[in-house]
Amino acid sequence: MKDKLHSISSNRAQVSAFKLLDSLQRLPTEEQAGSLILAFLLMCKRFDYPPREACELGERLLSDCLSKGRGEQIRALQNYMKGEL
Repeated sequence: MKDKLHSISSNRAQVSAFKLLDSLQRLPTEEQAGSLILAFLLMCKRFDYPPREACELGERLLSDCLSKGRGEQIRALQNYMKGEL
């Protein structure tokens, strides 16, 4: 699983993240945040992947999303987080 995570394209990751948050946006803010945090920890435990290492991968993916000019979904997610969440 770790190999697959490290080889996922930033575009695929941002599109999937957009879909995930879109499915939660009707919930209250605290439920959105809590559910994402819980799901993140459960995924890390399920695949024996240290959360800190997963966050480092997330930082790399975010950087790639913003630098490649194909970051429409990630920018929409950032705007949602700033303005609506």
